Amino acid sequence: MADAKPTAKIKRLDNDYTRKIQHQQAVQHHTRWLGHRRVRRATRILVVFAVFAIILGVQLIRTHASLHQVNQQVATSERTLTKTKAKNADLKQEIKQLNDKDYLAQLIRSKYYYSKSGETIYSLPGDHASDVTAK
Repeated sequence: MADAKPTAKIKRLDNDYTRKIQHQQAVQHHTRWLGHRRVRRATRILVVFAVFAIILGVQLIRTHASLHQVNQQVATSERTLTKTKAKNADLKQEIKQLNDKDYLAQLIRSKYYYSKSGETIYSLPGDHASDVTAK
């Protein structure tokens, strides 16, 4: 008879009071279980939200950095464009002057020491290079 279960000597009372206490304990247990479940669910939701917020924040920072870099490139390009337009205007002015025969004759005479017949050119030491081809 070693296999036989020992019978419990303590028995629960089955009255209204014990059922009420048992029901209250079950309700408290269920309430605690729901509370833990809700806390775990809220934690998971917050973790997912935090992951998305971090990902979007990193993308926002990268976008801001690339925007700053593009703005710098645009500013540099605008400065280059301004310089190029000024140089282009100067070159157009020079083209107009080179089409003028009087200006062209004066330029050739001053730059290459070219003279008209009967004209004498005096070169001073600080005016031009000693060699006509050097400039």
